Amino acid sequence: MSRMTTVLGAVTLVLAACGGGTGTSNTNAGSSTTAGPFGSSTTVGDDTTTSAGASTTGAETTTTTGAGGALTDNGDGSYVIDWSALQGAIFFAPPGGGSDPFFFVHTDPAVDGFFFSVEAYTVFGTAWTGQLGTFIVDCRSAGTGICVHFDPDGPGPVGDLGADFLPTGDVEIIQADAEGFEAVFSNVIFTDGSTIPGPFTVTG
Repeated sequence: MSRMTTVLGAVTLVLAACGGGTGTSNTNAGSSTTAGPFGSSTTVGDDTTTSAGASTTGAETTTTTGAGGALTDNGDGSYVIDWSALQGAIFFAPPGGGSDPFFFVHTDPAVDGFFFSVEAYTVFGTAWTGQLGTFIVDCRSAGTGICVHFDPDGPGPVGDLGADFLPTGDVEIIQADAEGFEAVFSNVIFTDGSTIPGPFTVTG
């Protein structure tokens, strides 16, 4: 169980150290403001919603992002991540040896307001040992040992959606070495029904 202890310890430390993102909403005549688990949003008329510093037009889309606009909540349980729009520093650590080495890449919730983490184990999962190519997200010893964590409001009221180690998805690993990690994720599904259809690229 060293993997779970390592993962939970690392995620706990990261979430404890990071704060959620902030933003503002303007209230104009004919508008309404709604508070929710992702912060407050202001709707002007029927088709514009502004939340935490970003805006979109369209009756069906709600944007809930940090200052950089890297995360969009589509309002139907699905999310869009634009890794290139992150404002905070991306954390990256290559496998450091020991009995359970893994690649570790994650966002900075204190700046971007959400936490997305990749933990790609090179020993724990029998189906992946660090090579490039296309694999599945499967954080089990009989799977790839490629794990993802997602907390859409950082250390806010919504929990870590990868904490049960059962998310699924597809990943194409383009780089995985001491110099960096690059992977394209798609069809990521969490056990609460939340999805990140992608594709979106994670780099560290």
